[in-house]
Amino acid sequence: MIKITYIFLTLTIFIFQGMSEAGAEAKRLSVVELFTSQGCSSCPPADMFLGELAMRSDVLALAYHVDYWDYIGWDDVFAKPQFTQRQRTYAQKFDLRYIYTPQMVVAGKVENSGTKRRPIIKAIENDLAQSSTLSLDVQPNNITLKGDITKGSANVYRVSFHKEVKTDVRRGENRGKTLTDYHVVDDLSLLGPWQGGVIQFDLAQNDLDPELGHAIFIQLKDDLRILGAFYLN
Repeated sequence: MIKITYIFLTLTIFIFQGMSEAGAEAKRLSVVELFTSQGCSSCPPADMFLGELAMRSDVLALAYHVDYWDYIGWDDVFAKPQFTQRQRTYAQKFDLRYIYTPQMVVAGKVENSGTKRRPIIKAIENDLAQSSTLSLDVQPNNITLKGDITKGSANVYRVSFHKEVKTDVRRGENRGKTLTDYHVVDDLSLLGPWQGGVIQFDLAQNDLDPELGHAIFIQLKDDLRILGAFYLN
């Protein structure tokens, strides 16, 4: 009888611990966005730095390949006008007179050259030190976002990315080199607006390409601060 009671208590504790872990908030992620190009000779060191950041469990690293270097002679196979426009939007926020590569933006709050390791890491640490009320529940056919926004409203984005790709560059400033790029954004889609509280978005997990990484992030509309992010796989 004592043995049976012991097994029952052990099983009860195990189930309770499992429920607690399942209900716990996801680890906070700081979003680091790199604007880069395979046609830019200054970009490979920043690409490698982003690869290091991508290995961190507390960072969502994203590489947006822009298209304005293509004229030099190499059409970046991952470049999209949409990503160039996203960088222009950041340039307006930061009062920059021009857009450039490699540029890193941390949590929509701080921008700097993608080769400036020390200030970028400091910006990540400052962002991770901020508290957050956000949580995400992922189901087979939808996701549910919960949390608060102190003011304004936000957009919820889904992003899909190639985790690691190698490209033999035959023309342009990087001709003759084999470039390795990390977390290269393939698609950035707006799921919808959010003003805080509880909201559900249709998102079928079976429709997500298993060969890509997938995540969502929440970004304020007015000052472009990113409030939080969650991996979907």
